[in-house]
Formats: sequence, structure tokens, C-alpha cells
Amino acid sequence: MTSFAPRRKLLATLVPLVLIASACGSATSASSADPFERAGSRNIRIEVTNLNFNDATLHALRGGERHRLGTVTGKGSASYTMDWPLPQPLRIQIDLLAGGDCTTRSMQVDPGDIIELQIELDLERDPDCF
Repeated sequence: MTSFAPRRKLLATLVPLVLIASACGSATSASSADPFERAGSRNIRIEVTNLNFNDATLHALRGGERHRLGTVTGKGSASYTMDWPLPQPLRIQIDLLAGGDCTTRSMQVDPGDIIELQIELDLERDPDCF
């Protein structure tokens, strides 16, 4: 196992997500370590930059579940941490206060990943907005 993982990018014109994968090694004794358990964090971090003037409420969608992350003010930024014990797909639902919504494309996310989400000015004009 290497001490780092390659960067992966999912490019969309509306909401570019950049996944920066990092595997953090930890020192554990060989007798107590589970060889099938992934080392490092069991959480993910979602960093959001809102370029829109409207407040945006965010929900994480995974495995049929919907988790409220929070609200990012217009022209603001926020960071959220979420329990993420297993690698699985993630989509983020964006609901703007003054109307308009969007759900990002699905991307594979691993424990310990950092996701950078940028909310663009005009959600309605983008063909990648679902």
C-alpha cells in the first residue's frame, strides 16, 4: 500500500467536484490490526463554495438515504464532515432558497476523501443539472 492515492476528478460544467483521495497510514501493532480494515479516517469532508447569490441547502444522497448537510449562505463557503465507513457512490442535492435545485452526478467516494463542491451562479441553464 502506498502512502498516497492518485487524485480523481469528476468534471461537470455546473458543479465540478474534485475528489482528493488520501490514504493516511497509522502505526498499529501487528497483533491487534485487522488486515481487512482500511487504515485512516472513517469520515469524508465536503468543502462547499457557493458562487450563487442565494442560500443553498445541501443533502448528501447515498444508498437510498438522504442526509442533511446544512445551509451555505449566498457567496459563502462551508465545510461538512460525514460518517463514511465504506466506499460507495455519493450524490449531492442542492436546493436554492429562491428556487432552483440540482443533484450532482454520482461519484465513488472512499473513507477519508475530501470533496470540493462549487455551486455555480445559474443552475437552470446547465445541461448537467439533474
